[in-house]
Amino acid sequence: MYYPILRSKQFELIALRELSTILSPEIITPLIEPVRANLKPLTTTIEALNENGITPIVIVNPSLGDFSKNETLIQQELDNNGNNKYTPCYKVTSGNDPILDHFNNSNADHAIFIENGVDRLLIERTRNAKLIFANQDKVVPGALAQMKNVVLYRNAFNKQVRNADYGERSFFSNLHTEYRRIANVVGFGDFTILSEEYSESGGPAYVVTIHLSYIDPDEFDAMYVNHFSSYNDGSPTNPGGKFKDALGKLVESARANMGKYVNSTGLQGFFELHEKPFQGLGQVKKLSLKHHIETICDYIKE
Repeated sequence: MYYPILRSKQFELIALRELSTILSPEIITPLIEPVRANLKPLTTTIEALNENGITPIVIVNPSLGDFSKNETLIQQELDNNGNNKYTPCYKVTSGNDPILDHFNNSNADHAIFIENGVDRLLIERTRNAKLIFANQDKVVPGALAQMKNVVLYRNAFNKQVRNADYGERSFFSNLHTEYRRIANVVGFGDFTILSEEYSESGGPAYVVTIHLSYIDPDEFDAMYVNHFSSYNDGSPTNPGGKFKDALGKLVESARANMGKYVNSTGLQGFFELHEKPFQGLGQVKKLSLKHHIETICDYIKE
């Protein structure tokens, strides 16, 4: 099972709604951390997922975006916004995290998301969780052996400070090929092509870069990301022209290498944009996100 980890920015929620009709609930369950106090777009997305048989996981003690300055438990507010089905998830930092007292007093299904390493007390206090999200780079085999229903996740995208710093491609992950071989692990997750590092908005676009994921059969099905970057004129002007330059390189590569990339709705969206005026960089991120999720789902359904 694949658990893409998303934040509730507009383009991410739109991507999920658009994907909800084509993805199988047998292979994907999104994990969403709210970042906006207005929960209506999130509940609308949950409704769309539910209509297609997908019950998402939602972090109910978010700490990013509008929730970064105070700890807020939003479960009641989410429940008051409709009859949508979701699995509440609690972010924890250690076995002494006060939030553990909340869900240990509840018999309802819940998941936990461990942000840091795993200590012995945390293992003991999370035994009743339906799922436990643990960072592959911060959990040791001895801890995994004592846990159950683990979803391993990684911050796999090699994010650069500047778009100009991206090369032609970068390694992403092989977790999608390995997770089934690890005891007590029932699924895997990643932050897609967005990175775990959260920011409200990007800086000036001196260079526009479009990220396109693919599985490389010559490297034992590891996932890589190709980076298509525009020209660099040393200024943040003309983002539309730079997008067209980067998009032209993507379309040329995709058409010259049929079969390298999954023929996703995200990729088809890039082809369509190639014939249209610039629609903003949020649209670009949405399509890259959709293509990444569809690529992984296409791989694990086989």
